[in-house]
Order: sequence, then structure tokens, then C-alpha cells
Amino acid sequence: MESKKLNLMMSVLKIALIAIGVLAFFMVFQGPNMNAEENVRQEFLEGGQLAFATSYTGFMLFAAAGLVLIFFVVQLITNTKKTVKAIMGLLIAVLIFLVFYLVGTTDTNESLQLKEAQHVSSSTISGTTAGIYTVLLGIGLGALVAVLSPFMGRLRK
Repeated sequence: MESKKLNLMMSVLKIALIAIGVLAFFMVFQGPNMNAEENVRQEFLEGGQLAFATSYTGFMLFAAAGLVLIFFVVQLITNTKKTVKAIMGLLIAVLIFLVFYLVGTTDTNESLQLKEAQHVSSSTISGTTAGIYTVLLGIGLGALVAVLSPFMGRLRK
């Protein structure tokens, strides 16, 4: 298949998927709010609009996960060394997250001043805290590399 035709088909597919997603968003967005009567809300929850939106979202998540796995398999075959490094980076990030998760946090629903209706479990608080710390560590290391890389190049020479 020609490259131009493939690019055109991919652009059309991309626009179509985005248009369907926007349509699903507006179908949910125009649904009843929490001030509506209970039977209206229940009818919306059981109706086709919300079912379409959730099914489409699930399909897109499943397709994205599948494409990521296919990407890694193809990259492992074609560019093994860089792909192994990328996978190692992901595994190190997961390891750092698990360390932060196992260390835990001293935060509680009360220290976070959550309202009674918004209380969450302690594992949710620990997981969120570990995720935030992992992201902040990654951003910090990235900034450090960006700042120090020009100097490291000069030291090698």
C-alpha cells in the first residue's frame, strides 16, 4: 500500500474515532444531573446513551492496550536493544512506585480534611501518594538530566 494512501486512511480513522468520542461525550454531558428526579437518573443509567459511551470508552482502552503490546513486540523484534532499555525503565518506575507504596504515608482522611461522604480507604491514599511521589521523582530526575547533560558532555572530552 502506498504511503500517501496509508496516511490518508489513518487520518480519516483518527478523525472518525475522535468524532465518535466527542459524540459520546455530549450524549453523557446532556444527561440528567444530580438534581433530577430519581426515575429520570435511573432511566439514563440504564439507557443506550450511557451504555454507548461506556462501551466506546472500554473499546478504546482495550484497543490502546493492545496497540501498546503490539508496539513492544514489534520493537523487540526490530530494535531489541532500545526496547529492552525502555522496558527496564518501566520496570524501574514500577519498582520505585512499589517502594513508595510499601513505605506508606501518614495521611488519613482526617489529615486530608476530606468530608464524610468523600472518605477513601487507606490503600487508596497510599497508592495516590506513591504515584505522586513517583511522578515527582521522575520529573526531578528529568530536570536534573536536562540541566547537567551539557556539563557531562564537556567532562567526557
